[in-house]
Amino acid sequence: MDKNIYATVANQLLLRRLQARLTIEGLAAAAGISTSFLSYLEKNKKKPSLATIAKLAAALKIPVSDLCNEKTIPRITAEKQKALNRLLKLLRNQSPENTEIILATAETLSRRLLAKTGGRK
Repeated sequence: MDKNIYATVANQLLLRRLQARLTIEGLAAAAGISTSFLSYLEKNKKKPSLATIAKLAAALKIPVSDLCNEKTIPRITAEKQKALNRLLKLLRNQSPENTEIILATAETLSRRLLAKTGGRK
């Protein structure tokens, strides 16, 4: 695999897991890998085998190619892309437990803000 493909897989794993609303523990269990290994993969600190990528894709119910292709990253506004990049950078240095706390806090805050504004974005 190309060196940059690992960064793409790392970004895709995190994005797809968040889209599926899965915890690190949930995806790791579904894929049959350890939580710490998945955390390292999402932070691009370990290189997954093709077999591991296939297990993760199956657990996420997406084609393997989606994890290896940065063009499959959902299109979002430039403003939201900058915010997402900031969040990804923040999460890369966190433990799995801290990542879940940060995401749960963000989800709670998001729901409260949407309720406060009547669902307006």
